Amino acid sequence: MQPLKCDKPYNLDEAAARRGAKRRKRKDSRTTAYELTIRIPEGSRRYFGGKKKLTRVVFALNKKVDLKGQAKAFEDEKNAELELALEADGNAGALGSSAWAAMPFGEYAARYVERRVGSVAKATSDNERRYLQYVKASIGEVPLKKLTAEDVERCVLAVPRLSEEWANERQRMLEENRARLVREGNRRYKKPLAPIRVAGPAMQNKVLKFVREVLNEALDREHIARNVAKKRFLSKAFKKNRPLIDPLMEDEAERFLHEASMLPLGMMKVAVLLLFSTGMRPEEVFALRVGSFADSRGSDDDAQVRIVAALRDGRIERYTKSDSSMRTVPLDSYTASVVRQWIEEKRRLLAEAGLVLKDSTPILGRAGAPWNYNSFRHDWRRWVRKIGFEGIRPYALRHTFATINLAHGENVKTVSVLLGHADASYTLDLYVGFIPSTTRGLGNRYVGGIAPKLIERAKAA
Repeated sequence: MQPLKCDKPYNLDEAAARRGAKRRKRKDSRTTAYELTIRIPEGSRRYFGGKKKLTRVVFALNKKVDLKGQAKAFEDEKNAELELALEADGNAGALGSSAWAAMPFGEYAARYVERRVGSVAKATSDNERRYLQYVKASIGEVPLKKLTAEDVERCVLAVPRLSEEWANERQRMLEENRARLVREGNRRYKKPLAPIRVAGPAMQNKVLKFVREVLNEALDREHIARNVAKKRFLSKAFKKNRPLIDPLMEDEAERFLHEASMLPLGMMKVAVLLLFSTGMRPEEVFALRVGSFADSRGSDDDAQVRIVAALRDGRIERYTKSDSSMRTVPLDSYTASVVRQWIEEKRRLLAEAGLVLKDSTPILGRAGAPWNYNSFRHDWRRWVRKIGFEGIRPYALRHTFATINLAHGENVKTVSVLLGHADASYTLDLYVGFIPSTTRGLGNRYVGGIAPKLIERAKAA
Protein backbone atom coordinates (compact mmCIF):
# COMPACT_ATOMS: atom_id res chain seq x y z
CA MET A 1 0.00 0.00 0.00
CA GLN A 2 1.28 3.50 -0.86
CA PRO A 3 2.75 5.26 2.22
CA LEU A 4 0.96 8.31 3.60
CA LYS A 5 2.52 11.69 2.76
CA CYS A 6 2.07 15.22 4.11
CA ASP A 7 0.75 17.99 1.88
CA LYS A 8 2.72 21.22 1.68
CA PRO A 9 2.65 22.79 5.19
CA TYR A 10 0.11 25.61 5.54
CA ASN A 11 1.42 28.77 7.28
CA LEU A 12 -1.22 29.59 9.90
CA ASP A 13 0.47 32.82 10.98
CA GLU A 14 0.35 34.28 7.46
CA ALA A 15 -3.31 33.30 7.15
CA ALA A 16 -4.10 34.92 10.51
CA ALA A 17 -2.28 38.11 9.48
CA ARG A 18 -4.33 38.33 6.28
CA ARG A 19 -7.55 38.00 8.29
CA GLY A 20 -6.34 40.48 10.91
CA ALA A 21 -6.64 37.77 13.60
CA LYS A 22 -4.32 37.21 16.55
CA ARG A 23 -1.47 34.72 16.41
CA ARG A 24 -1.94 31.40 18.16
CA LYS A 25 -0.47 31.11 21.64
CA ARG A 26 2.89 29.34 21.79
CA LYS A 27 5.72 28.69 24.24
CA ASP A 28 8.43 30.15 21.99
CA SER A 29 7.51 33.42 20.29
CA ARG A 30 10.20 32.93 17.62
CA THR A 31 8.42 29.92 16.11
CA THR A 32 5.95 29.93 13.23
CA ALA A 33 2.69 27.96 13.32
CA TYR A 34 2.04 25.50 10.48
CA GLU A 35 -0.73 23.03 9.81
CA LEU A 36 0.35 19.62 8.52
CA THR A 37 -2.19 17.64 6.52
CA ILE A 38 -2.17 13.98 5.42
CA ARG A 39 -4.89 13.01 2.94
CA ILE A 40 -5.94 9.38 3.50
CA PRO A 41 -6.68 7.17 0.47
CA GLU A 42 -10.21 5.81 0.40
CA GLY A 43 -9.09 2.23 1.05
CA SER A 44 -7.33 3.19 4.28
CA ARG A 45 -9.93 5.50 5.81
CA ARG A 46 -11.56 2.79 7.91
CA TYR A 47 -8.32 2.42 9.86
CA PHE A 48 -8.55 6.08 10.93
CA GLY A 49 -12.20 6.22 11.95
CA GLY A 50 -13.42 7.09 8.45
CA LYS A 51 -11.47 10.36 8.35
CA LYS A 52 -10.53 11.74 4.96
CA LYS A 53 -7.56 13.65 6.27
CA LEU A 54 -5.41 13.98 9.39
CA THR A 55 -4.13 17.35 10.57
CA ARG A 56 -1.65 18.53 13.17
CA VAL A 57 -0.54 22.03 14.20
CA VAL A 58 3.21 22.36 14.79
CA PHE A 59 5.47 25.24 15.73
CA ALA A 60 8.81 25.40 13.93
CA LEU A 61 11.83 27.70 14.06
CA ASN A 62 12.72 27.14 10.40
CA LYS A 63 11.49 25.25 7.34
CA LYS A 64 14.62 23.43 6.28
CA VAL A 65 15.31 21.40 9.43
CA ASP A 66 12.72 21.88 12.15
CA LEU A 67 9.53 21.90 10.05
CA LYS A 68 10.82 19.19 7.71
CA GLY A 69 11.67 16.96 10.69
CA GLN A 70 8.26 17.42 12.31
CA ALA A 71 6.48 16.65 9.04
CA LYS A 72 8.57 13.48 8.62
CA ALA A 73 7.78 12.43 12.20
CA PHE A 74 4.04 12.95 11.54
CA GLU A 75 4.24 10.80 8.39
CA ASP A 76 6.21 8.04 10.15
CA GLU A 77 3.80 7.96 13.08
CA LYS A 78 0.70 7.60 10.90
CA ASN A 79 2.35 5.08 8.56
CA ALA A 80 3.30 2.97 11.60
CA GLU A 81 -0.33 3.13 12.80
CA LEU A 82 -1.53 2.06 9.37
CA GLU A 83 0.93 -0.86 9.22
CA LEU A 84 -0.12 -2.13 12.64
CA ALA A 85 -3.79 -1.80 11.72
CA LEU A 86 -3.24 -3.80 8.51
CA GLU A 87 -1.41 -6.54 10.40
CA ALA A 88 -4.10 -6.74 13.09
CA ASP A 89 -6.84 -6.81 10.45
CA GLY A 90 -5.21 -9.66 8.57
CA ASN A 91 -5.64 -7.66 5.38
CA ALA A 92 -4.31 -8.93 2.06
CA GLY A 93 -0.59 -8.31 2.00
CA ALA A 94 -0.30 -8.37 5.80
CA LEU A 95 1.54 -11.33 7.34
CA GLY A 96 -0.15 -13.89 9.54
CA SER A 97 1.20 -14.95 12.95
CA SER A 98 2.83 -18.09 11.53
CA ALA A 99 4.66 -16.04 8.87
CA TRP A 100 5.95 -13.61 11.50
CA ALA A 101 7.11 -16.49 13.71
CA ALA A 102 9.03 -18.06 10.79
CA MET A 103 10.70 -14.77 9.85
CA PRO A 104 14.52 -14.56 10.41
CA PHE A 105 15.17 -12.70 13.63
CA GLY A 106 17.42 -10.15 11.90
CA GLU A 107 14.60 -9.13 9.56
CA TYR A 108 12.08 -9.07 12.40
CA ALA A 109 14.35 -6.79 14.47
CA ALA A 110 14.92 -4.53 11.44
CA ARG A 111 11.15 -4.07 11.04
CA TYR A 112 10.89 -3.27 14.74
CA VAL A 113 13.50 -0.50 14.37
CA GLU A 114 11.84 0.99 11.29
CA ARG A 115 8.41 1.03 12.96
CA ARG A 116 9.82 3.12 15.77
CA VAL A 117 11.33 5.80 13.53
CA GLY A 118 9.57 9.07 14.24
CA SER A 119 8.03 7.89 17.50
CA VAL A 120 11.39 7.91 19.34
CA ALA A 121 14.27 10.38 19.29
CA LYS A 122 16.61 10.27 16.28
CA ALA A 123 19.54 9.39 18.56
CA THR A 124 17.58 6.37 19.85
CA SER A 125 16.86 5.16 16.31
CA ASP A 126 20.53 5.56 15.37
CA ASN A 127 21.61 3.54 18.41
CA GLU A 128 19.09 0.78 17.66
CA ARG A 129 20.50 0.48 14.13
CA ARG A 130 23.95 -0.06 15.67
CA TYR A 131 22.63 -2.82 17.92
CA LEU A 132 20.83 -4.32 14.92
CA GLN A 133 24.18 -4.76 13.13
CA TYR A 134 25.38 -7.09 15.89
CA VAL A 135 22.11 -9.03 15.85
CA LYS A 136 22.17 -9.54 12.07
CA ALA A 137 25.83 -10.57 12.04
CA SER A 138 25.47 -13.21 14.78
CA ILE A 139 21.90 -14.60 14.92
CA GLY A 140 20.16 -12.79 12.06
CA GLU A 141 19.32 -16.01 10.17
CA VAL A 142 17.70 -17.82 13.11
CA PRO A 143 13.88 -17.93 12.73
CA LEU A 144 12.05 -15.98 15.41
CA LYS A 145 10.15 -19.05 16.67
CA LYS A 146 13.38 -21.11 16.98
CA LEU A 147 15.39 -18.46 18.85
CA THR A 148 16.75 -19.73 22.19
CA ALA A 149 18.42 -18.15 25.21
CA GLU A 150 21.68 -19.77 24.06
CA ASP A 151 21.35 -17.97 20.71
CA VAL A 152 20.92 -14.67 22.54
CA GLU A 153 23.99 -15.45 24.66
CA ARG A 154 25.96 -16.23 21.49
CA CYS A 155 24.93 -12.85 20.04
CA VAL A 156 26.01 -10.93 23.12
CA LEU A 157 29.33 -12.81 23.41
CA ALA A 158 30.08 -11.98 19.75
CA VAL A 159 29.90 -8.21 20.35
CA PRO A 160 33.63 -7.62 21.22
CA ARG A 161 34.83 -9.85 18.35
CA LEU A 162 32.58 -8.20 15.76
CA SER A 163 33.43 -4.75 17.05
CA GLU A 164 37.16 -5.47 16.67
CA GLU A 165 36.72 -6.92 13.16
CA TRP A 166 34.73 -3.90 11.98
CA ALA A 167 37.16 -1.45 13.61
CA ASN A 168 40.15 -3.15 11.93
CA GLU A 169 38.35 -3.04 8.59
CA ARG A 170 37.69 0.71 8.98
CA GLN A 171 41.32 1.26 9.97
CA ARG A 172 42.53 -0.67 6.92
CA MET A 173 40.34 1.41 4.60
CA LEU A 174 41.61 4.66 6.15
CA GLU A 175 45.22 3.54 5.71
CA GLU A 176 44.59 2.59 2.09
CA ASN A 177 42.99 5.98 1.46
CA ARG A 178 46.00 7.76 2.98
CA ALA A 179 48.39 5.72 0.86
CA ARG A 180 46.36 6.63 -2.24
CA LEU A 181 46.52 10.33 -1.40
CA VAL A 182 50.32 10.10 -0.98
CA ARG A 183 50.63 8.42 -4.39
CA GLU A 184 48.57 11.24 -5.88
CA GLY A 185 50.98 13.82 -4.48
CA ASN A 186 49.11 14.91 -1.33
CA ARG A 187 51.98 14.83 1.18
CA ARG A 188 50.56 17.10 3.87
CA TYR A 189 51.29 15.94 7.44
CA LYS A 190 48.55 13.80 8.85
CA LYS A 191 48.15 12.83 12.47
CA PRO A 192 48.58 9.14 13.26
CA LEU A 193 45.34 7.22 13.28
CA ALA A 194 43.83 6.75 16.72
CA PRO A 195 43.98 3.27 18.25
CA ILE A 196 40.93 1.16 17.52
CA ARG A 197 38.20 0.99 20.17
CA VAL A 198 36.58 -2.34 20.91
CA ALA A 199 33.07 -2.60 22.36
CA GLY A 200 32.91 -4.13 25.81
CA PRO A 201 30.42 -4.87 28.61
CA ALA A 202 28.51 -1.62 28.12
CA MET A 203 27.67 -2.45 24.49
CA GLN A 204 26.94 -6.08 25.37
CA ASN A 205 24.35 -4.96 27.92
CA LYS A 206 22.76 -2.58 25.39
CA VAL A 207 22.52 -5.29 22.71
CA LEU A 208 20.94 -7.67 25.23
CA LYS A 209 18.42 -4.99 26.24
CA PHE A 210 17.62 -4.33 22.57
CA VAL A 211 16.96 -8.04 21.89
CA ARG A 212 14.71 -8.17 24.96
CA GLU A 213 12.68 -5.19 23.74
CA VAL A 214 12.23 -6.72 20.27
CA LEU A 215 11.08 -10.01 21.80
CA ASN A 216 8.79 -8.18 24.24
CA GLU A 217 6.95 -6.67 21.29
CA ALA A 218 6.84 -10.07 19.55
CA LEU A 219 5.31 -11.49 22.74
CA ASP A 220 2.73 -8.67 22.94
CA ARG A 221 1.72 -9.28 19.34
CA GLU A 222 1.48 -13.04 20.02
CA HIS A 223 4.16 -13.97 17.49
CA ILE A 224 6.03 -15.98 20.18
CA ALA A 225 4.97 -17.68 23.41
CA ARG A 226 7.82 -16.45 25.69
CA ASN A 227 10.73 -14.04 25.76
CA VAL A 228 13.89 -16.18 25.80
CA ALA A 229 16.13 -13.11 26.37
CA LYS A 230 14.75 -12.79 29.90
CA LYS A 231 16.52 -15.91 31.16
CA ARG A 232 18.12 -15.31 34.52
CA PHE A 233 21.60 -16.45 33.51
CA LEU A 234 21.71 -13.75 30.82
CA SER A 235 20.94 -11.04 33.36
CA LYS A 236 23.59 -12.35 35.74
CA ALA A 237 26.29 -12.66 33.07
CA PHE A 238 25.72 -9.36 31.26
CA LYS A 239 24.92 -6.82 33.95
CA LYS A 240 24.93 -3.14 33.15
CA ASN A 241 28.39 -1.84 34.05
CA ARG A 242 28.92 1.13 36.32
CA PRO A 243 29.33 4.50 34.58
CA LEU A 244 32.79 5.98 34.28
CA ILE A 245 33.60 8.06 37.38
CA ASP A 246 36.48 10.37 36.47
CA PRO A 247 36.41 13.40 38.82
CA LEU A 248 39.19 15.91 39.32
CA MET A 249 41.02 15.66 42.62
CA GLU A 250 40.70 18.70 44.86
CA ASP A 251 44.07 20.23 43.93
CA GLU A 252 43.33 19.63 40.23
CA ALA A 253 39.88 21.18 40.65
CA GLU A 254 41.43 24.28 42.19
CA ARG A 255 43.82 24.71 39.27
CA PHE A 256 41.05 23.99 36.74
CA LEU A 257 38.77 26.60 38.32
CA HIS A 258 41.59 29.16 38.24
CA GLU A 259 42.10 28.53 34.51
CA ALA A 260 38.34 28.87 33.93
CA SER A 261 38.28 32.20 35.76
CA MET A 262 41.03 33.49 33.43
CA LEU A 263 38.90 32.94 30.31
CA PRO A 264 37.49 36.11 28.70
CA LEU A 265 33.79 36.77 29.22
CA GLY A 266 31.88 34.68 26.72
CA MET A 267 29.90 31.50 26.20
CA MET A 268 32.87 29.22 26.90
CA LYS A 269 33.56 30.75 30.30
CA VAL A 270 29.88 30.71 31.30
CA ALA A 271 29.45 27.07 30.18
CA VAL A 272 32.56 25.83 32.01
CA LEU A 273 31.68 27.64 35.25
CA LEU A 274 28.08 26.38 35.20
CA LEU A 275 29.23 22.80 34.57
CA PHE A 276 31.80 23.03 37.37
CA SER A 277 29.76 24.80 40.04
CA THR A 278 26.33 23.15 39.64
CA GLY A 279 26.92 19.51 38.65
CA MET A 280 24.46 19.89 35.77
CA ARG A 281 24.51 17.53 32.82
CA PRO A 282 25.92 19.22 29.67
CA GLU A 283 22.58 18.94 27.86
CA GLU A 284 20.93 20.79 30.76
CA VAL A 285 23.44 23.67 30.71
CA PHE A 286 22.84 24.33 27.01
CA ALA A 287 19.07 24.37 27.53
CA LEU A 288 19.16 27.12 30.19
CA ARG A 289 17.19 30.23 29.26
CA VAL A 290 17.56 33.74 30.62
CA GLY A 291 14.43 33.23 32.72
CA SER A 292 16.05 30.16 34.34
CA PHE A 293 18.52 32.40 36.19
CA ALA A 294 17.35 33.95 39.47
CA ASP A 295 19.84 36.61 40.54
CA SER A 296 20.61 37.22 44.22
CA ARG A 297 21.84 40.80 43.89
CA GLY A 298 20.20 42.96 46.53
CA SER A 299 19.18 40.02 48.75
CA ASP A 300 20.73 37.58 51.20
CA ASP A 301 19.61 34.51 49.23
CA ASP A 302 21.82 32.47 46.91
CA ALA A 303 21.54 32.96 43.16
CA GLN A 304 19.84 29.97 41.53
CA VAL A 305 19.22 28.30 38.20
CA ARG A 306 16.01 26.41 37.50
CA ILE A 307 16.54 23.26 35.40
CA VAL A 308 13.41 22.26 33.49
CA ALA A 309 14.70 21.37 30.01
CA ALA A 310 17.47 19.66 28.06
CA LEU A 311 19.01 20.10 24.61
CA ARG A 312 17.88 17.30 22.27
CA ASP A 313 18.99 17.16 18.61
CA GLY A 314 19.71 20.90 18.60
CA ARG A 315 16.36 21.86 20.17
CA ILE A 316 15.45 22.77 23.74
CA GLU A 317 12.84 20.30 24.98
CA ARG A 318 11.06 20.15 28.31
CA TYR A 319 12.73 17.52 30.47
CA THR A 320 11.33 14.02 30.07
CA LYS A 321 14.00 11.98 31.85
CA SER A 322 12.27 12.02 35.26
CA ASP A 323 10.46 14.42 37.58
CA SER A 324 13.56 14.60 39.79
CA SER A 325 15.58 16.03 36.87
CA MET A 326 13.54 19.24 37.10
CA ARG A 327 15.16 21.02 40.01
CA THR A 328 16.65 24.25 41.35
CA VAL A 329 20.41 24.46 41.93
CA PRO A 330 22.20 27.22 43.93
CA LEU A 331 25.02 29.21 42.36
CA ASP A 332 28.14 30.54 44.07
CA SER A 333 28.63 34.30 44.04
CA TYR A 334 31.44 34.26 41.45
CA THR A 335 29.59 32.11 38.89
CA ALA A 336 26.42 34.15 39.44
CA SER A 337 28.32 37.39 38.76
CA VAL A 338 29.77 35.99 35.51
CA VAL A 339 26.33 34.80 34.35
CA ARG A 340 24.87 38.22 35.19
CA GLN A 341 27.60 40.03 33.22
CA TRP A 342 27.12 37.69 30.26
CA ILE A 343 23.35 38.24 30.18
CA GLU A 344 23.90 42.01 30.12
CA GLU A 345 26.48 41.63 27.37
CA LYS A 346 24.07 39.41 25.42
CA ARG A 347 21.34 42.02 25.87
CA ARG A 348 23.66 44.66 24.40
CA LEU A 349 24.70 42.47 21.43
CA LEU A 350 21.09 41.61 20.59
CA ALA A 351 20.05 45.27 20.84
CA GLU A 352 22.75 46.17 18.30
CA ALA A 353 21.21 43.60 15.96
CA GLY A 354 17.74 45.03 16.51
CA LEU A 355 16.60 42.13 18.70
CA VAL A 356 15.24 42.00 22.24
CA LEU A 357 16.50 39.76 25.03
CA LYS A 358 13.60 37.73 26.44
CA ASP A 359 13.21 35.25 29.28
CA SER A 360 12.95 32.50 26.64
CA THR A 361 16.30 33.43 25.03
CA PRO A 362 18.96 30.72 25.61
CA ILE A 363 21.77 31.88 27.91
CA LEU A 364 24.29 30.01 25.75
CA GLY A 365 23.69 30.66 22.09
CA ARG A 366 23.88 33.21 19.33
CA ALA A 367 20.80 35.25 18.43
CA GLY A 368 17.88 33.02 19.43
CA ALA A 369 19.31 29.53 18.90
CA PRO A 370 21.06 27.43 21.58
CA TRP A 371 24.78 26.78 21.26
CA ASN A 372 25.50 23.56 19.36
CA TYR A 373 27.06 20.98 21.69
CA ASN A 374 29.47 19.72 19.01
CA SER A 375 30.82 23.26 18.56
CA PHE A 376 31.28 23.58 22.32
CA ARG A 377 33.05 20.22 22.50
CA HIS A 378 35.47 21.30 19.76
CA ASP A 379 36.32 24.47 21.70
CA TRP A 380 36.47 22.48 24.95
CA ARG A 381 39.04 19.99 23.63
CA ARG A 382 41.26 22.76 22.34
CA TRP A 383 41.05 24.67 25.65
CA VAL A 384 41.66 21.71 28.02
CA ARG A 385 44.66 20.68 25.90
CA LYS A 386 46.03 24.19 26.22
CA ILE A 387 45.72 24.30 30.03
CA GLY A 388 47.12 20.80 30.62
CA PHE A 389 43.90 18.84 31.18
CA GLU A 390 43.83 16.98 27.87
CA GLY A 391 41.35 14.10 27.80
CA ILE A 392 39.02 15.37 30.52
CA ARG A 393 35.32 15.15 29.57
CA PRO A 394 32.77 17.90 30.27
CA TYR A 395 30.79 15.26 32.19
CA ALA A 396 33.77 14.81 34.56
CA LEU A 397 32.88 18.19 36.12
CA ARG A 398 29.56 16.69 37.25
CA HIS A 399 31.46 13.90 39.02
CA THR A 400 33.83 16.49 40.49
CA PHE A 401 30.88 18.43 41.94
CA ALA A 402 29.49 15.27 43.54
CA THR A 403 32.70 13.79 44.94
CA ILE A 404 34.12 17.00 46.45
CA ASN A 405 30.80 17.93 48.06
CA LEU A 406 30.49 14.45 49.57
CA ALA A 407 34.11 14.52 50.74
CA HIS A 408 33.38 17.81 52.53
CA GLY A 409 30.52 16.21 54.44
CA GLU A 410 27.48 17.27 52.43
CA ASN A 411 24.43 15.05 52.94
CA VAL A 412 24.04 12.31 50.31
CA LYS A 413 20.35 13.13 49.86
CA THR A 414 21.14 16.82 49.25
CA VAL A 415 23.77 15.98 46.63
CA SER A 416 21.39 13.49 44.99
CA VAL A 417 18.67 16.14 44.66
CA LEU A 418 21.12 18.68 43.21
CA LEU A 419 22.36 16.13 40.66
CA GLY A 420 18.78 15.26 39.65
CA HIS A 421 19.07 11.56 40.50
CA ALA A 422 15.77 9.74 40.93
CA ASP A 423 16.96 7.97 44.10
CA ALA A 424 19.59 8.81 46.74
CA SER A 425 20.56 5.12 46.85
CA TYR A 426 21.85 5.45 43.26
CA THR A 427 24.01 8.43 44.28
CA LEU A 428 25.33 6.52 47.29
CA ASP A 429 26.13 3.43 45.22
CA LEU A 430 27.87 5.56 42.58
CA TYR A 431 30.06 7.67 44.87
CA VAL A 432 30.41 5.53 48.03
CA GLY A 433 34.18 5.35 47.57
CA PHE A 434 34.46 9.15 47.88
CA ILE A 435 32.50 9.48 51.14
CA PRO A 436 34.89 9.80 54.14
CA SER A 437 34.61 7.20 56.87
CA THR A 438 32.90 8.43 60.06
CA THR A 439 33.56 5.34 62.21
CA ARG A 440 36.62 6.77 63.97
CA GLY A 441 35.61 7.77 67.50
CA LEU A 442 32.02 6.67 66.92
CA GLY A 443 31.92 4.50 70.06
CA ASN A 444 33.05 7.31 72.35
CA ARG A 445 30.68 9.76 70.69
CA TYR A 446 27.77 7.37 71.19
CA VAL A 447 28.35 6.35 74.81
CA GLY A 448 29.88 9.72 75.70
CA GLY A 449 26.76 11.49 74.58
CA ILE A 450 24.75 9.44 77.08
CA ALA A 451 27.21 9.16 79.98
CA PRO A 452 30.20 11.48 79.48
CA LYS A 453 31.58 10.77 82.97
CA LEU A 454 32.14 7.11 82.13
CA ILE A 455 34.32 8.07 79.16
CA GLU A 456 36.25 10.65 81.20
CA ARG A 457 36.86 8.04 83.95
CA ALA A 458 38.15 5.51 81.37
CA LYS A 459 40.55 8.08 79.85
CA ALA A 460 41.88 9.04 83.29
CA ALA A 461 42.51 5.42 84.31
